Amino acid sequence: MIFEFSTAKPTLEEARAAETSILRVRLITVFIGAAVAVGLPQSNPEWVRPAAIVVWLLAALVGYRINASARSIGVIRWTARSLLIVDFIALSGLVLAYEGQFPNTWVGLVIFTAIAAARERYYGALISGAAGTLIIAIGQVAHLAPIGSGMLVVNLLFQIAVLWLNVLNVGLLVREIDERNQALAKRSQELSRAAQVEEAMLAETRAQAATLRKVVELSVTLMRERELGTLLDRILEATIKAFGFRAGSILVADRDRATYRYSAVRGYPPGVELMLRHREVAFAQVELKMDKRFAIRPWVFYAPVEKQSWYTDPAVVYDGARLGEPRSDSEEWNEADTLIFQLHSSSGDVIGLLVPDAPADNKIPSKTTIDNVALFAHLAAAAIENVHLFTTEQRRAEELSETNREIQRLYREAESAAEGRRKQAARLASILDLTASIFKERDLDRILNRILEVCVSQFNFSAGTIVLRDSERNVFVRRAALGYPSTVIGQEISEADMHASMSPRARVRDTYYYSPMELNIGGGVIRNPQLSQLPRGAPGEWHEDDLLIFPFFDSDGTLIGVLSPDEPRDHMVPDEDTVRTIEVFAQLTSVAVQGAQLREAASRAAVPR
Repeated sequence: MIFEFSTAKPTLEEARAAETSILRVRLITVFIGAAVAVGLPQSNPEWVRPAAIVVWLLAALVGYRINASARSIGVIRWTARSLLIVDFIALSGLVLAYEGQFPNTWVGLVIFTAIAAARERYYGALISGAAGTLIIAIGQVAHLAPIGSGMLVVNLLFQIAVLWLNVLNVGLLVREIDERNQALAKRSQELSRAAQVEEAMLAETRAQAATLRKVVELSVTLMRERELGTLLDRILEATIKAFGFRAGSILVADRDRATYRYSAVRGYPPGVELMLRHREVAFAQVELKMDKRFAIRPWVFYAPVEKQSWYTDPAVVYDGARLGEPRSDSEEWNEADTLIFQLHSSSGDVIGLLVPDAPADNKIPSKTTIDNVALFAHLAAAAIENVHLFTTEQRRAEELSETNREIQRLYREAESAAEGRRKQAARLASILDLTASIFKERDLDRILNRILEVCVSQFNFSAGTIVLRDSERNVFVRRAALGYPSTVIGQEISEADMHASMSPRARVRDTYYYSPMELNIGGGVIRNPQLSQLPRGAPGEWHEDDLLIFPFFDSDGTLIGVLSPDEPRDHMVPDEDTVRTIEVFAQLTSVAVQGAQLREAASRAAVPR
């Protein structure tokens, strides 16, 4: 049996190679022993010495031949055990043969117990110890050693005691080595698993960054589109191709008729597609599918067939033949499942619905895919509103009967509004490029400081803070600050105080809270206490006691922190376009923070304790 330094079983070739190395060492030892034996006096009887050498040599050659042709590890191991037995028999013959001339030849049995323990671990030591005891007893009882009868029992007990002390010590040493090897092997497996988790997280982060880059590129392209029909087709095509769907549709809200109209359809069979293009759905009917029970993200709804209370028409699904079939597993997409992404205007109104369908892998979309589509839908809504603004202003300019100068002025206003939207998209693209580099950072505090630097510089603020939730102590901790004394970092905020600062009176949207000084809502950090006593200079002007809060949530919708920029450099309350862009940035911050926390947790798990 070869040495085993891990809990994994060796392969046949590994076992063969190890045993071959041992046989070579054994053969060299036989040659050295033969050379030493030449200088010894004749044994009693004389044939024992040459017989032992010949037996050792032949056993080595036979063992090497069997090992080379063995077809299983069992054969190799039984050959090794057979060699141990042969070696012990030959060594015992030499010990008994030379006992009369050299009374201490029994020490060779002590050495053999160490060899047996190395080959067969603790049981090898025990068996060789028992057999050695028998040989010593035979040598003593048969009076082969020149020892007086009065000392016979004492000498026998001494030799046996020394032999078994060696057996016990060697056995304990071998057991300790085995236990340490097993501990090292277990630790190695844990480190290997941690490395695999880290590699998977890194690959996921890279994929996320690539997806975000693709989303930004698509969004910038969409912002340049001026025709609504073409824009909706391109949004739907990008959603299907980029996020792994086979079909989908976009419905546009018609508030005068209180209906949603199918304005873009792609991927369905021709008959289904033609029917959908002429279809309108009442607000009330759609609101059933956007019930709060089905909300999985802000503005995202997934209604599995098992929870639906409405009838699904087989004529308007991707594959009517599969409608009614049960899921084969919990992750499979059902033909009647519904996934809806609301498209919101800057005022918060629902202007349309993005409804991807029939995932290419026939699986319910993952959380990452849903988050990416939600981000794209948010940017697509801005592009749709941009076209609405441009189209509205252009149509208004065409309908006016005033002078050509007035018409040109209105057209320039519309073009200026459109240009503002394009600048907003370019600004968002720049921020997301910086955000992509943040995902590569492993230290959470450096990530937070980098995020804060980008936010303050890109959105023209003088200061800001990032507060993260400590879920173990149920408090919020200010982890990053810019533009304030360093003492504010590490300050704790109770959950009650945090919710008080996010008062419903200050809520604009779930992802944006603005608390003007007139509401007298506490929270935040005061930079210039002396300015707090002064009244607001003019409407729209920033006051020292004003507070901006952009909360961000984890994938389950739980609040994990807030981004709070402070004191705009132009001393004006940020406009809606800036706020909308910061909201997107805050949600991306959530993705970066969660990724850093997962990497930090994996790193802690991989550090030896």
